[in-house]
Amino acid sequence: IWTTALSNELGRLAQGIGDRVVGTDTIDFIMKQEVPKGKKVTYANFICDHRPLKEEERRVRLTVGGDRLDYNYDAGSPAASILETKLTINSVISDAHKGARFMGADLKDFFLASPMKEPEYMRIHSRFFPADIHAQYDIGSKIAADGYVYIRIKKGMYGLVQASTLAYKNLKKNLEPHGYYPCPNTEGLWKHVSRPTTFCLCVDDFGIKYYSKADANHLLACLRENYKISVDWEGKNYCGLTLDWNYEKGYVDISIPGYVEKVCAKLNHPSPRFPQHAPHRWTQPSYGSKTQMAPVDNSPLLDATGKKKVQSVTGSMLYYARTVDYPMLPAINEISSQQSKPTEKTWEACKMLLDYALTYPNAKVRYYASDMCLHVDTDAAYLVQPNARSRYAGFFYISSRPTSPLSAPTPNGAVLVACKTLRGVLASAAETETGGVFHNAQTAIILKRALEALGHPQPPTPLRTDNSVANSFVHSNIKQRRSKTWDMRWNWLRDKQTHNEVDVYWGPGNVNEADYFTKHHPPTYHKLTR
Repeated sequence: IWTTALSNELGRLAQGIGDRVVGTDTIDFIMKQEVPKGKKVTYANFICDHRPLKEEERRVRLTVGGDRLDYNYDAGSPAASILETKLTINSVISDAHKGARFMGADLKDFFLASPMKEPEYMRIHSRFFPADIHAQYDIGSKIAADGYVYIRIKKGMYGLVQASTLAYKNLKKNLEPHGYYPCPNTEGLWKHVSRPTTFCLCVDDFGIKYYSKADANHLLACLRENYKISVDWEGKNYCGLTLDWNYEKGYVDISIPGYVEKVCAKLNHPSPRFPQHAPHRWTQPSYGSKTQMAPVDNSPLLDATGKKKVQSVTGSMLYYARTVDYPMLPAINEISSQQSKPTEKTWEACKMLLDYALTYPNAKVRYYASDMCLHVDTDAAYLVQPNARSRYAGFFYISSRPTSPLSAPTPNGAVLVACKTLRGVLASAAETETGGVFHNAQTAIILKRALEALGHPQPPTPLRTDNSVANSFVHSNIKQRRSKTWDMRWNWLRDKQTHNEVDVYWGPGNVNEADYFTKHHPPTYHKLTR
């Protein structure tokens, strides 16, 4: 099975295999002496994967070792973001009563369709070539003395740094004559000059918001001129997310079923003997003490293997936590701050996080139809991190438009939860809270631009803080003394408040959704919150 999959991949990249595989003319098999002098030759890497939703379930992908090549130009490309996907999903369900629907489309061989100005070179050992590739391309005559077959890469390929930007520019050139263009400042979102169609682009996956089959077919026809595509009219799968649409009742659930089990199997982590209801340790307050000291980690450092395991846990669980299981974020934030020098205690924290994930393996986030107005709850915790660092959190959600400064918005699933460590040592709890407001307001501006690009004009973004000093600072209602050190960073907030970009206001802590993500809570509180 895998040998056939490898043969299909090599044939697809080259000039095909008989009548079985159509080639893309991306690579040529060449003699070693055809490589220009001074040109670097990199390695090839084979990635085997099971993709049950694809036409070819067992897939082998040949990736180029792009990290070994030299680039004399900017090879960067617009970064894909799950945030734009979530905003599009919210936009669809909120406009469902107007006829809006969601569908997915996937471009086949997207990276293989973009010619390069200058070819790159790689080599593959001759033992990896299947018999049918050997026969069709006369591989035996091209084997060099070192046992390798050398390859000229003429078009974009997986692994090349420039492949993403080449594919993006090529897509832009192909769609521009048909009226589709990326939105300024949010290049992951695209619109049409006259049709109401919008779509978010995540590499080669299209999440399309459309109002009629004619509009949807227009976009698909434009894509088919240059690409092979597969279409999911029901819009149930996109970017690894499973979308359960309920247009009539006005809500959609997003989830990633099976993800936790796959990660834990990959990490050889067994199911917990008892349910774990907290993603991290909780230090019980010592009531009556004048100073509440955070525990110091004096456990031994892990070796290189242990360090890699810790990094595997944070890397694997971060996407899941950012996408659907937000309560994991404080634990991941703390573990990731220690992953350069992890200890045995850090590994215990990783195991506890995985136990928690297996206790709640199928988290979901539900988005209800709304007025598409962005709201932000912001909070911060002072000196809760090692080395006198502080943490801030932001809860970003789409809800009703405010009718008054203190009107309570309708609760909704978060499109983003920020949970990060503030850089530097801050001088007070009030400065920490103001720092959290500052960073969350900066993120809110980005989300506002994306929502406006989707056709949802935004009022000044309501931004709720439970710290009266931070609120008074933004509104210039306090006399500054020791807070002079805030000026360089935090006066940006006053400027945005003055220009009606944000509307900072005070609200009690018990309704502040961001408070949950700044601290470590007991298991009973986690159960109640879930």
